[in-house]
Amino acid sequence: MAFAISQTAQPRLALPRGTTTAPPSGGTTAINPRTRLLLEGPIAATLLRLAPPNLVVNVILIAVTASIDAHFVGRLGAPALAGVSLVFPLMMLMQQIANSSMGSAIAASVARAVGASRGDDATALAVHALVIAAAMATLFSAALLIGGPWLYRALGGDGEILAAALAYSNAIFAGALAYWVLGTLTSVVRGTGQPGVLAIVYIAAELLHIALVPMLVFGWGPVPPLGVAGAGIATVTSFAASAGALLWWLASGRTAVTLAFRGVRFERRLFVDILRVGLPMSLQPILVNVMLAVLTGFVGLLGVGALAGFGVAVRLEYVIYPLSFGFSAGMLAMVATNIGAGRLARAERSAWTAAALVAGIIGAIGLFALGWPTGWAALFSAVPEVQRDTAVYLTIAGLAFPCLSIGLVLATAVGRRCSARCPRSSVTPLSTSPSPAWPSPA
Repeated sequence: MAFAISQTAQPRLALPRGTTTAPPSGGTTAINPRTRLLLEGPIAATLLRLAPPNLVVNVILIAVTASIDAHFVGRLGAPALAGVSLVFPLMMLMQQIANSSMGSAIAASVARAVGASRGDDATALAVHALVIAAAMATLFSAALLIGGPWLYRALGGDGEILAAALAYSNAIFAGALAYWVLGTLTSVVRGTGQPGVLAIVYIAAELLHIALVPMLVFGWGPVPPLGVAGAGIATVTSFAASAGALLWWLASGRTAVTLAFRGVRFERRLFVDILRVGLPMSLQPILVNVMLAVLTGFVGLLGVGALAGFGVAVRLEYVIYPLSFGFSAGMLAMVATNIGAGRLARAERSAWTAAALVAGIIGAIGLFALGWPTGWAALFSAVPEVQRDTAVYLTIAGLAFPCLSIGLVLATAVGRRCSARCPRSSVTPLSTSPSPAWPSPA
């Protein structure tokens, strides 16, 4: 493990128990209790304390939301479910880049600034991150709203399947800004060490989502049935509500970062601090989801039932990602905060401890897939063909779930190596690091 010291680096911050930190300006600031937990709390116990709220956030964000949509859309028939399956890889690509790749970079940058008592930088980083989010949202919206018809045809969609895919896709990607702003604000809050707040916001938003999906898909009272598009509108609405709640929380001054736009000057170094990590880390979800899209296109050649069954099966596979990210989230905050404070050995121990916890848990999902594959399929469709094809996929892919989880953790550890390079911090790279989406203590 190698570390480099910048020639313009500030002194590392040694933070013995009971002392205060000296910020770059020369003042003295008491250590925030949440920051102290990251710097001094027992590593395994702290990671386990951080895990539940982060699991709630990540599982709701990636697994539950998409599964709820598919559950109700499946009642419209196999073609509608197959159409949503065509959109699934692209929706996951946007969510994973926003929350895992760019989100990880944002949370690490904010946590390092908080750990080094650079409050002004932490606030400025949050504003810079929102600018990046707006640019990325525009890119996704333009690409999928304009190129969606061609893309879904290329993946094998036609007739009812294509119509369902476009209805869902247009609703989702027209609201891409809600996804990106939510992912950015979530990462900022995680970097400040308050995942409990995120859990409350996400649970409330998901309850709203669950109420809206059947209402908008099938109609209720004066609300006309919108079909597949209703599921997408419900998802975007719940995400926008979550983003609004987090925006209010960060602007209220209740965290180590108070979001304020006045007085913030845009600086190249802050954009670079986020993008130098976020862009390279985006390659992993791009490769994974492009391959999933290609596989989806091939499966589409086998018929509507096979395409719908494949989409259902892959949703279980994608549960692994939020679970891994949820456990790794606390590690990211711990690693970044300890790097900012100059505690490199503790940062490394935190990374390896979290990796061991994640690798030991995910295998149970593989056992579930092997032992009861039709149980998962029945949540989405009663069509025997769809259930059969779902079971065939899961009984094979379930064997590889433990390997996938280990790969996710190790890839994140390698990817975070770059994130320790911070122009105002004394540390350059960390040899082990965590996963996408991170938090801090509740």
